[in-house]
Amino acid sequence: MGKRGPKTEAGLAAVSEAAKKWDHSAWTRNPKAVEAIEIARRLRKTKHGLYASVPIICKGQGCPYAHSCPLVEMDKAPYGEKCPIEIAALEDLFHRYCEHFGIDPDNPKPSDTVDLMMIKDLVDADIALLRCDNKMAWDADYIIHNTVGMTEEGERITKQELHPLTEYKEKLIARKNKTFQLLNSTRKDKEGMKLTVTHDPSERAAEMLKVLQDMKEIEATEEERKQKYLDRSSSMMKETVTKDTIEVEPIDYSEEE
Repeated sequence: MGKRGPKTEAGLAAVSEAAKKWDHSAWTRNPKAVEAIEIARRLRKTKHGLYASVPIICKGQGCPYAHSCPLVEMDKAPYGEKCPIEIAALEDLFHRYCEHFGIDPDNPKPSDTVDLMMIKDLVDADIALLRCDNKMAWDADYIIHNTVGMTEEGERITKQELHPLTEYKEKLIARKNKTFQLLNSTRKDKEGMKLTVTHDPSERAAEMLKVLQDMKEIEATEEERKQKYLDRSSSMMKETVTKDTIEVEPIDYSEEE
């Protein structure tokens, strides 16, 4: 690698300093682009700025969800604008999640940043689930006949399979559940975080002493039983030896001679 000249070093320093001060000249010097960046920044700072790209663009009768859209049915669909149905669902879900997690959507704290990003993921998944439901409202059947081949006569060979949207919905639900776990928001997570104290310390200490005393009594009883067993076993062995002993008289060899 070649050495950087004074101009290169100065240029990098200027870009770095401009970035720190949010000077848009660090990115571009085009006035229109700078204005667009300013607008994007203002949108980003709004409470729904994180969701600016979520709603789909309304295409009226050409929308893939037109068959289940009440606005299309009432001839109120704003062609070319962001979908009002998804915007309404997004705002409702956003406020519900913020209320659940104790976040002020109009004045979020810096410590809420990670939670807000996770809420965005939840809302994204919910909007995707809404689209699946709208699509399934038209397709209706969860079973499809997928073509897997052709016969020699040119007829299709089909195989019954679950609709691809069912698998996609399962993935979205799994994604939501994982996010809920990261936020410790499910009943199971909350129950696992609880620490229930039913006794005061002195009562708890008395219970522990009683347990220790009971354990000593149990050990003493077991030791006594063990000793009795050993004594009984020893006594039985002695009786067996005495019973099986054969008494014989000693032979006096001197008399025989």
